[in-house]
Amino acid sequence: MATPPHLSPKLLVGVGALCLTLLATWVTLTTPGYPDQHALRSWPAVLGSRLRRELPRGDRLTAAWVSIGLWAGLVSVLHFGGVLYNVYTAVPWWDLLTHAMGGFGVAAVLAFTFREQTLRSPVWLVSGVVAIGAGFEVYEFVFKTFWYRWSLAFYVEDTVVDLLVNTSGAAAFAAVTELYRRTSGSAATSTPATGSDGVAAASAHDHEIVADGDGDGHDSDSNAD
Repeated sequence: MATPPHLSPKLLVGVGALCLTLLATWVTLTTPGYPDQHALRSWPAVLGSRLRRELPRGDRLTAAWVSIGLWAGLVSVLHFGGVLYNVYTAVPWWDLLTHAMGGFGVAAVLAFTFREQTLRSPVWLVSGVVAIGAGFEVYEFVFKTFWYRWSLAFYVEDTVVDLLVNTSGAAAFAAVTELYRRTSGSAATSTPATGSDGVAAASAHDHEIVADGDGDGHDSDSNAD
């Protein structure tokens, strides 16, 4: 009887990705800038509250969120189009492109959801994206079948490259945010560059948020317990 794929030596990839997820999560939790006033389970609610409050404003914050949404849509089109038309096979660097853009976009969502904390120190974005990317590799190991036909060596190489490229995208966004933070001279009241067009919200907008009583990202419906 053939060994089930999940119990073959390829289990090394799944276990390794799980360990990396846990390690990167711990690093993120202890890195300056991490929004520790929000429980992890509340993050979707915080994001939803941000979108409900800021999308209708019609200002540069609205443009920033729209840009992030367009970026996410572009990444989705490139990915699913690549799968549908076998571009991943025909163009070797297509996988690198989509993963780098994905890491950049995820970092942008995290940064704008918790922008006040991120502008104090955007370093946490990098380890945060590593944790999310490694967690996705665990998901693929458990629920997907495309890797069944791969050799162990190729599976390891593909996973490592994916994670490195994801991380490079997040690091690029963190670097842009740090540059903006340094040049703006207003780390607590400004907004980082967006993932797609470098849009930055004016500090006056965040002063308005502070005046509304939620300048640190606190929302009455999404605070951590």
